[in-house]
Amino acid sequence: MFVGDSLSRNQWQSLLCMLYTAVPGTKYNETSSVDAVSTFTFTELGVKVMLVHNVFLVDVVREPKGRILKLDSIEGGKLWKGVDMLVFNTWHWWNRRGPSQPWDFIEIGGKLYEDMDRTVAFEKALVTSGGVGWMPTSILLRPRSSFKEYLHHITRGLPPALTVLKRVLSTIKKPVELLDVTNLSLLRKDGHPSIYGFGGEAGLDCSHWCLPGVPDTWNQILYSSWVYDDTYPMYNASSICSFIEKQFDCDGNGRPDKLYLKYRWKPSGSCELPKFSGQDFLMRFKGKKIMFVGDSLSLNQWQSLTCMLHAAVPQSSFSLKKIGNLSTFYLTDYSISLMLSRNAFLVDLVKEKKGRILKLDSIQNGNSWKGVDMLIFNTWHWWLHKGSSQPWDYIQQGDKPYKDMDRLIAFGEGLKTWAKWVDSNINPSHTRVFFQGISPTHYNGAEWNATKAVSCNGETQPMVGPAYPGGAPPAAAVVKAVLSNMTTAVGLLDVTLLSQLRKDGHPSAYGIGGQKGNDCSHWCLAGVPDAWNQLLYGLLITADKSNI
Repeated sequence: MFVGDSLSRNQWQSLLCMLYTAVPGTKYNETSSVDAVSTFTFTELGVKVMLVHNVFLVDVVREPKGRILKLDSIEGGKLWKGVDMLVFNTWHWWNRRGPSQPWDFIEIGGKLYEDMDRTVAFEKALVTSGGVGWMPTSILLRPRSSFKEYLHHITRGLPPALTVLKRVLSTIKKPVELLDVTNLSLLRKDGHPSIYGFGGEAGLDCSHWCLPGVPDTWNQILYSSWVYDDTYPMYNASSICSFIEKQFDCDGNGRPDKLYLKYRWKPSGSCELPKFSGQDFLMRFKGKKIMFVGDSLSLNQWQSLTCMLHAAVPQSSFSLKKIGNLSTFYLTDYSISLMLSRNAFLVDLVKEKKGRILKLDSIQNGNSWKGVDMLIFNTWHWWLHKGSSQPWDYIQQGDKPYKDMDRLIAFGEGLKTWAKWVDSNINPSHTRVFFQGISPTHYNGAEWNATKAVSCNGETQPMVGPAYPGGAPPAAAVVKAVLSNMTTAVGLLDVTLLSQLRKDGHPSAYGIGGQKGNDCSHWCLAGVPDAWNQLLYGLLITADKSNI
């Protein structure tokens, strides 16, 4: 169900055309507005795509004193219940004035106003929309953009309504995905009906969009998923990669189901990840050094890449050495070193007389990260450990030690220290830098609508996208905030959502420790980390093409 103004109609009609084009000739039934709901039913498929025309999301009601826009009331929301996906939109009408303004008074908290700052009113209405307790799980909200906003964008920056929208979404307890179509739409000043829409020259429509056109891209963003691919897996860990850690070799450890090996990540719309070519990767990095720096999730990704490359040239000789916390996989014929530096926090963890100290503003061991051609960093997994598994006794910031502190704050401070180190020590013309992103765990079934599940044990299929009911982990926002303030360009391998959808991809009872271990943190190989490395490969070849 699409809920909103005529821009929602624009997107709704785009999706109908895209779906009907996919199954031309299929029977359908179109029901015009019944109780403000327009319904297009694909009768043979049992799929309904609906539109509710509601320009403010909150209520506009007629009373004796006039038309009242009630910022804290959503009686019309009863129509939105019982659907599988909601796509909301509002903003188009908030700036209307004069005869086109569809209300006479604004009401909030029982008090009437003849007018107020429209951005403030917009925010109060969004807060009302986000605070209702009945909202279902799969919700998406789309900001709008028009040619007028394009002019605003190129002179003053992004539309202020977008900032308001993001601020409100960050406070909503239920997971809401933002279809952030603003930038891509701002660039399409050519995509409006202009004089070729309703009203011709007199209409001059630079708000809505031609079809086919820009809204088709909005709908492509709606859907990313794991798709079955019979050509997968990319390698057999047990037979090809004898060097793999036993904890990741789920198939070799007796996992009976095999479907988890057969899924490929498919980005939204017509996008495709470039097909991974191990030989091409090796030629690009011949004679180079690549280093993963982080915890056991970095180990997971490092071993995935070593398997992917070795499987591409199985006859090529290799060596594997470990000295202290540094492991090196060396492919002799290509003189390429794939290294792993185990460092769970990136910042220093040192032993002193008073105990083990996690120093949030110190990186003394970063010298080993210098002089390589590509760095892929990762941290988060260990920041939440408590009790006997907590590897430190005190956290220190500046000269002051703490017995504990908010772990998310500590993570952010540690990440800022890492960012300063990168900005001060890395020359981006010599070294490419990436951050792995936040890899999720699956220990709470409520996050994927399986309220009785307490782990990933027994899960055999991925979730269907595009959203994860549990929402993004807070650490993901911290990572993005820190990266956005760096002077060095750091590529984010945003693996969070695609990994959240793979509740079936963990070793579970088929890792180290069997049923007692029940590992829902790491990932089977072959499996999800292969997609992380495909993302890495895609970013690398895209960057290389842009520099040609």
